[in-house]
Amino acid sequence: MYARAVDQADARLRELRQEARGELALGAAALAASIVATEVHPPLAVPLFLGGVVVGVLGARAMWRRWDLLEHLSGERDAYVISEIRAFASREATTERRHSFAALVRGRLHEARLVADARVLAVADELEALASELEDASLAFDPASAVACVRLLSDVTQSPLLNQAAPPEDLRSRVRQIRSGFKPRSRS
Repeated sequence: MYARAVDQADARLRELRQEARGELALGAAALAASIVATEVHPPLAVPLFLGGVVVGVLGARAMWRRWDLLEHLSGERDAYVISEIRAFASREATTERRHSFAALVRGRLHEARLVADARVLAVADELEALASELEDASLAFDPASAVACVRLLSDVTQSPLLNQAAPPEDLRSRVRQIRSGFKPRSRS
């Protein structure tokens, strides 16, 4: 990503946040007005209600588009200068999330052993090391690597762990990339 793209992404995130808030607030106001209209002027109740629902749906759509942009940008290291991207990715590096990732890795290894998945078993030592590092509280986990770990464990089309067509070398490379995000915690 280049600097202009980062600035544009930051501006787009702010626009989508404002759009979502505005539309959700307007939708809520229209719904409240429809309730009042049932007593004051009943013929307005249905149009206000429908308007509130439509505007609320538009607000929800803006929220979804913002989340989708956050998710997409969290995979771009250059985008981490945007505080929202850094915060979004940092949530994936929490202790709780790390423990759930470790359980998922071990579950996938167990499943691979049951079905004799040679592709995953060829990388079993790396995956077990990843699971151990995920559980090691003395290691800090880089947020960008945490996002890469989430994608390894959940993206069916792009993950070399979940995509059966991916060769073991791709899986080994991705796991090593994720493991490079662990560093000893600084003592402060």
